[in-house]
Amino acid sequence: MKKSVYSLVLMDDVIEAIDELAYVLHTSRSNLINQILAERVALVTPEQHLQRIFNSLSKCLKPFTHFQIQDQAADHMYSIKSALRYKYNPTIRYSVYLAQQAGKLTGQLRIISRTQSDLLYDYLNHFFKLWSHIENEWQVTHWESEEGTKWLRELHLDAFQKLSQESELASMLSHYIKGLDDGLKIYFGELNHEEVQYQLLKQHYKQHYQGQSHLV
Repeated sequence: MKKSVYSLVLMDDVIEAIDELAYVLHTSRSNLINQILAERVALVTPEQHLQRIFNSLSKCLKPFTHFQIQDQAADHMYSIKSALRYKYNPTIRYSVYLAQQAGKLTGQLRIISRTQSDLLYDYLNHFFKLWSHIENEWQVTHWESEEGTKWLRELHLDAFQKLSQESELASMLSHYIKGLDDGLKIYFGELNHEEVQYQLLKQHYKQHYQGQSHLV
């Protein structure tokens, strides 16, 4: 949606209250006023659209108690944490980034580990190479590595552009993240058996995603 600059005459007390609420909600004064006015006239803003998707995502992930939903640091980002089956139980974070670009919903999934262990990094890097290889047998995906302990891929969201598909998109995202997290647990459960790792991951991928018409 196009945005323009407008001049409004508002009470100082109203602006003070708006600023306080905007601070609590981690947003700007302009964005909060825009959302309040949009809600009043029954118009869904891009920010509200993303928030509704994330709210639905929380509902989808709630049954999986091993996921820890993180505080939302920005309107366009949603993160959860999960523990790896490895010594000292290191955590891995799954972050979904969504945006509206030229009226089109786009997205990216980022997987982040704060590990200082070179060995754990090597294991994770090897996992994503295996996962990418298996995934590309079904559809073309492009996993990238950044800053040593971050792996990311673009999400295929062409089939989820309508407002009415918010719940469907959230369900697909939760299903994909759950499958990826389960894949990591399978991998770390067979660290001493590389051939078994690959076969189990391939079998898991086929069983978990089989029959999906739109794999994100």
